[in-house]
Amino acid sequence: MIRQYFKQFKHLWASNRVFNSISVLATTFTIAFVMILYMVYSFRTKNIAPESNRSRVLYSGTGYSYFTKDHSQANSGMSYKAAKAIFGNLQNAEAVSYCVAKGEGAAYIGTGSSDSEKRIVSPVDDVYFRIFEFDFISGHPFTAEQSEAARREAIITDKIALKLFNSTDVTGKNILIDFYDYRITGVVKACSSLFNKAYSDIWIIAGKEDMNGPHQYSEGLPGNCQAIVLAKRNVGLPALQKEIEKRIELFNEELQEFTFEQHTVTHAQSIFFGNKASDPSKVFAVLIGILLIVPAINISGLLSSQMRKRNEEVGIRKAYGAANRQIGEQLLFENLILTFIGGIIGLALSLIVILLFKNMLLSDLMTINAGDAFRLPVSLFFQPVVFIAVFVFCLIINLMSAMIPVWNVSRTSIIDTMKGE
Repeated sequence: MIRQYFKQFKHLWASNRVFNSISVLATTFTIAFVMILYMVYSFRTKNIAPESNRSRVLYSGTGYSYFTKDHSQANSGMSYKAAKAIFGNLQNAEAVSYCVAKGEGAAYIGTGSSDSEKRIVSPVDDVYFRIFEFDFISGHPFTAEQSEAARREAIITDKIALKLFNSTDVTGKNILIDFYDYRITGVVKACSSLFNKAYSDIWIIAGKEDMNGPHQYSEGLPGNCQAIVLAKRNVGLPALQKEIEKRIELFNEELQEFTFEQHTVTHAQSIFFGNKASDPSKVFAVLIGILLIVPAINISGLLSSQMRKRNEEVGIRKAYGAANRQIGEQLLFENLILTFIGGIIGLALSLIVILLFKNMLLSDLMTINAGDAFRLPVSLFFQPVVFIAVFVFCLIINLMSAMIPVWNVSRTSIIDTMKGE
């Protein structure tokens, strides 16, 4: 029986290539788009070194303070003093890093004026390297003692080391950052700027006072400090966020004339929606649902039209004794084969697109070297379970969309089908 179905399908394909090609392409592009969306979302949210703790990290927003009475004297930014009061000693946090908010983050670096060029420099503390996991080629992360002393010391990438010194063994040597001498205490393996939360060319120690604004204004609330909070492993991010919100309320009760507003976002929220609190997983689920359902509706319309053209064929088969069940099974089998072909091509197309255009698809406005070559293993994107789930869902939707026209055709009487009704 199955062999007969395949013979009939082969004949059907040869006799109606346009419709079958459209049906296959609809499934191909549906699965390709869904898989590409999943791959992009997966890359941006999975725990991948050096951003190995994405699922447990919260980032503070810019911060905003104003005169409580009339909302005047408004200032954006958060001082180290305010950040320490809010994020210090959180019960649900494993670690908190206080860094200078990145902004452009550019500074001139080199070994002298002749080779100075602009690079990304990030002022951080010692805790930063407990949240982001870098591969140290030489030296070590900043220590608590180094962070407290705020000396002019720096950690650089192997690319910078090779460019300036032709070697990665440069611990103890000096480098100029904005024409100030810094001693190199570590060299890490460079990562792509697609990891835009961890990416930098050089890290220096953030001075606490450098993160504070003028103390005489707004009760010392404005500044350029950002807090990066790592939740404990047994604590969900919502619980940590609630604790932080409570801390902000208590902090505001201690202020005399000003109110301070602050919010935190997860890694996924910060990547896809900036400082907005929308849930990226729900947004992507809606997009995937639309990509799956809309083509199914279109395919259903095409099937209905195609089935009406096959009324005469169905009538002849019924006249020769074919049962309704046999006709229905054959028509559904044909749709199954078309869906299977489209699914395999769609999977292959999605992998080709993500590998060829990964820089374009994975980069964002903060990415500065997306043109640089870098390798990403296919296993990072292609999860067989996800493909099977998407393929089965697509198959079910396609079969459901085919049910009504198949049912109508298979249940039509011989006389009506021969009449073309």
